[in-house]
Amino acid sequence: MPRTRAAKLGWVLLGVLLLATVAGCRDFWKTPTPTPTSTPAPDIPQEVVTALYAALDHLRLAHTGQAPPEDVRWSGLNTTPPLVTGVQSYEFEANGWRMAIHALLITGDASIYEITLTNPETTFRWTSKLTADYALLESNLDVAADVVVVRDIVLSHVKARYSDQAPAHGLTWIGKRTTPEGSVGQESCQFTANAWTMKVAYQLARADQVSYRVELRSLSNQFIWRGIVDPQGKVKEVRALR
Repeated sequence: MPRTRAAKLGWVLLGVLLLATVAGCRDFWKTPTPTPTSTPAPDIPQEVVTALYAALDHLRLAHTGQAPPEDVRWSGLNTTPPLVTGVQSYEFEANGWRMAIHALLITGDASIYEITLTNPETTFRWTSKLTADYALLESNLDVAADVVVVRDIVLSHVKARYSDQAPAHGLTWIGKRTTPEGSVGQESCQFTANAWTMKVAYQLARADQVSYRVELRSLSNQFIWRGIVDPQGKVKEVRALR
């Protein structure tokens, strides 16, 4: 009698094992549930990607050691607002670095690229412009946008009054902040292009109260110009040596 019960119990256990095996096989052969995939970012035109890397190459040449590492991987996004024509906007990010590129259509398919590279963690800020062939038009490291405007105002003024000695049109100006460390309440910047140097100094104040002291000097023809640009953009000439 005990042997009969043991035999029955054995058959019951065997049946349970067979059912479990069949159920497991059914689960094994089920079609896997697809894993959701992220929507890929819109394609970035190749010419814009080329502008990104060309800008970084220019930065490395103009300001050694300031550019992001060469091996970082950039991700990009088209940020052009709807219905906007004549300009395309893109943003890129890599390891905390952020680059904005505005492609301004000038003629046909040719564009000028306006570029801003920042790193919020280090307060780094660099702006530049590239031609349609990716040649550098200008480069500004930690230079306020208002100072770039002052530079152009002075260049136009000097060209109008001293055309034979003024800087030639189309020079590539390289600008950088030159404020001494620890300086409080004042800023200074310097721009260079070939044999030309422009220095700009100003007090930190509200935009409508800032006047800019400017000196433009040439090492080739000994031309020196000094003046002040007031908050309204008017130029007061202090001295011009020819």
